[in-house]
Formats: sequence, structure tokens, C-alpha cells
Amino acid sequence: MLPTNRIAAVQYGLSRLRSGEAFWANVRRYITKAGDEQAKLIVFPEYLTGHLLSLAPAMTNAEACEYLHARTDEYMTRFTDLSREYGMMILAGTHIHREGSSAAPGPESKAYYNEAFLFFPDGRIERHKKNHLTPEEQRAWPLLPGDQYEVHDTEIGKIAIQICYDIEFPEGSRIVADRGADIILCPSYTDAAAGYWRVRNCSQARAIENQLYVALSGLAGSMAGVEQVDVGFSRAGVFAPCDRPFPPDGILAVGSGNRGGLVYGDADLGLLTENRTQGGVAPFRDRRPELYAAYARRT
Repeated sequence: MLPTNRIAAVQYGLSRLRSGEAFWANVRRYITKAGDEQAKLIVFPEYLTGHLLSLAPAMTNAEACEYLHARTDEYMTRFTDLSREYGMMILAGTHIHREGSSAAPGPESKAYYNEAFLFFPDGRIERHKKNHLTPEEQRAWPLLPGDQYEVHDTEIGKIAIQICYDIEFPEGSRIVADRGADIILCPSYTDAAAGYWRVRNCSQARAIENQLYVALSGLAGSMAGVEQVDVGFSRAGVFAPCDRPFPPDGILAVGSGNRGGLVYGDADLGLLTENRTQGGVAPFRDRRPELYAAYARRT
């Protein structure tokens, strides 16, 4: 039986790089493996290009942002070419870059975005800026938050992106679900088990309450000497509602260990429709927004 809308979620293994080409060779290996499994979409993690920081001396966060920004053109070109070559949609993790003036900002200025880019084989590119910056990103990084919720039409269904901390706020996922999202992609970077489980458990909660698929990717392993991404903890996964016709725990696939690898889940839209129309519960349909609004007005 052929896979249906197969998604590959990346558990991206960190290690020190010897060259920029080694980074791109590593990215290509993941994509090649996903293609061998007939994946139509591969999801790389948040701060993917942070791996390139291992090629440079230790930097401040502001310097690291500018270092990554200088690689934006190559990032866009390489992933555009890879998507076309493999005939695969690629959520290329997130990449820090700045917009507007070409002049380098001062060290204290908030000028950069942590943004995810979704590449298509026909050259189309969709994007999503991280809306909810973590306390550390707010305090120690020169980052600006996004302010949009986008839903993208694709050959495997309607896709939305929630970057790591974004998934911990149910309002955003509800907004994209109301706009028709079938699949939420959650590229993440967590450096400890507690952070991973927050993002993992919230990913599963969003799948349950909105009756849709969530694909979670992350950085794994360690990269000594790179303060910004020195260690990652992740087990990638693809999740569905905990209700028929899906597994009782809602887990379609989940990684093991804290090392590089790929997991695969099939985002069958027919099963999603069956769940929404014949499942034991219907949390997406059975909401009472007029009740919630009354309490929202009081507070």
C-alpha cells in the first residue's frame, strides 16, 4: 500500500562542522532518506542554520544573528534548489535574518526575525515569523516577534506553522484550525527534557483539541563551544487526535534517543474527516465561543 501524504519529521543531530559544505551535505542526507521513504514533506527544526555557528569563533547573540543573516541568500537558493531537485516540500527549519535596511544594526537593536520558510518544488516559498518569543529570546536576543497566522494550500492539505514556543499558546492553533488547517508543523529547539516535553505535550494537545495532525521536529545532541545552540533535546514526532480511527495515544510516529534521525507519519485527510464526523468526541465542533467570550469580556 502506497503512503498517503507522508511527512518526515527530522530529529536533527548536532555536531561540530568542518565546513559549510558539510552542513549542506548533512541536510541533503536527511532529504534523501525522506525521499527513499516517499515523503512528500520534510520538516527540519527551529534554529537549523544555527548549526553553522560551529564554523566561527564564539560570538555574542547579536553577532550570531548577523553571521546567520549574511547566509540568507545561500539558504534561500540552496533550499529552493533542493525542493525542486527532490520534488519535495521542505520546511527548512527556521533561519534568523533581518529585513529592511542593509546597514548592520547596532548591538542592542531589535532587528532580526526567527522565521520558518516552506519551500515548494515549483519555486513557491511560504513563510512564518515566530509570534511568541521565549523569555530568553526576548531578554538576550535582538529578535522581533511576528504578528501573523498563515494557512498555506498544499498538495497534502492546508498547512500552518507554529514555531516551538508558539505551540504552547492554544489561541494560535485554534485560529489556524478555524481557517481550515489540516496539519500544523512545529519546528522546535529545546535544550532540556522539560522544554521538550512542554512542546511535545502541547503539540499533542493541539492535535486533540483541533482534530488535526501536528508534526514536531527538533535539534538533538550537543555542539560544545557554541553558546547559542550548544545542546539540544528532542524526539521528533507526528501526532493525531486520540480517537478513532487513530491510535488510542494519538502517536503516529515518535523518535527514540537524543540523536539524529527521521520519523514518518501519513497525514491521511480521509481519516481526519472520519475523525471529525464519526469520532467519539468532537472538541473542534463542540466549542461554546459565546460562553468563552462572556468571560473574556469580564477579564
